[in-house]
Formats: sequence, structure tokens, C-alpha cells
Amino acid sequence: MKNRIVVTIAGESYTILSEESEEYVKKAAELVDSKIAEVSSNIPVSQLNAAVLAALSIADDSLKAAISADNMRTQMKSYLDDASRLRTELNEARRELARLKNGKR
Repeated sequence: MKNRIVVTIAGESYTILSEESEEYVKKAAELVDSKIAEVSSNIPVSQLNAAVLAALSIADDSLKAAISADNMRTQMKSYLDDASRLRTELNEARRELARLKNGKR
């Protein structure tokens, strides 16, 4: 069921229909509002240009987060592969140790 949530961005009220929680939508709207305010405070721009620059900033953050997540997944896969290889080597070493102990008796 879609929630109807009213948010304010750059002084304008918007009614958002979303399946996300009200808290989530308001948090997203606050992020957009703060980015627009940040852009507007740094350089004098129209509301449209501020919104576009804020969208670019948010897109940049999102892309960097996705790249970082991909890098972490790759690193985790490498660690898991190493752990699996080491577990196999350990099992082989245990079997060899058991074989040597049984051979000495």
C-alpha cells in the first residue's frame, strides 16, 4: 500500500506517494533539501540550477557508494576464497599428520 507523505523541499510542499515508510521519505526529502540549501549558499543560482546541482551531488555520492560497495564485495570474495583455500590446506595438513602418526606406530 502506498503512503501519502507531505514533505517540504526548498520551501515548496510536495505530496509523495511511496511504499517506503514516512520516516524514510522524510529523511530522503531532508537530504535533497539540505543539498539544495548547501548549493544555494555557496553560489547564487536559480532554484532550478540549485536542484540540478544538488541532484548531481547526490548522484555523485550514490555512484561513489556503489563503487565502494562493489570494491568491498570484491575484497570480501577474495578473503573468502583465501579462507577456503587455507581451510583446504589445513585439512590436507591434518590428513598428512594423521597419516604420518599412523605410519610411525
